[in-house]
Amino acid sequence: MKTRNLLQCACVALLVYSAIRNPQPARAQGALTPPGAPAPTMKTLDQVEPRIPIGTSTTPGDAMAVFVITNSGSYYLTGNVYGQSNKCGIVIAADNVTLDLCGYALIGTVTNSLDGIRPSGNRSTIRIRNGLITGWGGKAINSFVFGFPDDDTLSRCVYEDLVAYDNGGGISAGYSSSIYRCVSRSNRGLGIGLSNNSGVCRDCVADSNEGDGISCAEGATVIHCSVQANAGIGIYCGNSQHTIIGCTVRNNGGGGISAWGTLIRDCTIDRNTGYGVKIVFDCVIEGCSIGRTQGSGIAGQNIGGSGNSRICGNNIHDNTVGISLANNPGNFIYRNTLRNTTNLDVGTGNSAPMSSDPATAGPWHNIGL
Repeated sequence: MKTRNLLQCACVALLVYSAIRNPQPARAQGALTPPGAPAPTMKTLDQVEPRIPIGTSTTPGDAMAVFVITNSGSYYLTGNVYGQSNKCGIVIAADNVTLDLCGYALIGTVTNSLDGIRPSGNRSTIRIRNGLITGWGGKAINSFVFGFPDDDTLSRCVYEDLVAYDNGGGISAGYSSSIYRCVSRSNRGLGIGLSNNSGVCRDCVADSNEGDGISCAEGATVIHCSVQANAGIGIYCGNSQHTIIGCTVRNNGGGGISAWGTLIRDCTIDRNTGYGVKIVFDCVIEGCSIGRTQGSGIAGQNIGGSGNSRICGNNIHDNTVGISLANNPGNFIYRNTLRNTTNLDVGTGNSAPMSSDPATAGPWHNIGL
């Protein structure tokens, strides 16, 4: 211990001696007085995300609308927009527009108000988000204005986090467009409409509308939506190539889901009037719970011809008839569980093995309990 202390003292002495014999020259220091007042270094909001407020000076209205967007860009509301008779709320007359309602509302509760938001001409790449559209005599968002090619006026658009309440109609999404986390409720027509070519409706609510809840023209995908208490059909799929996954479809007056060429998977379809699911042909229905329908759980359109559908692994219960496909041959029906119902009415030409004993049933049997 003493040896180590002696060595440490010797090292310190050598460092002191070296500093005395070889002093380092002093280095010059910079000026201590600042050249001027400090300048701001942060960017303004317009520099980070250039945006334009909706207003009379930036988006003046005309005979058709309270406000009109005529240039591409990002726009936002700074307060509620109120309707005027025989006018829309906002008309979009440019491509590549983002419209952020910023939590405000478009309120059209005046006599003869038109649509909340409407395009002017064929427009594309529009994004509308984050607000309430209510009380308009027309639709909340009207993407279908007849008289243009294919009647598809807005295309490749996105609608997010919107509420369409108590309008003449809800949200019509336009060609190849997507709707996320929107609510369409108590409108006097269709709740949500998807036009042609791979439209997407995800995590949305369509309820208590006087028309169909969700209507799809062709190639639509509807995922995790709640569609309830609409006067028309819950989800109507025109044409083909649709996908419906994980939806809840309840208490709709015109039936649950009407489809052809459609995959329907993992849905809860309950208490609909007339039928749970009505199919024409080329459908797949699997993993669904279909019950308490005033009619058939799964029904054919009764138009004859080949069904070419696969119905498997569903829980079908408490319907007047479980599966009714007597006039739709060519379907493969297997591994379904049918409870408290007249089980199968499938006629000839369908593969639908049936058993009432799960213990002795084969791997392809439907089980009637």
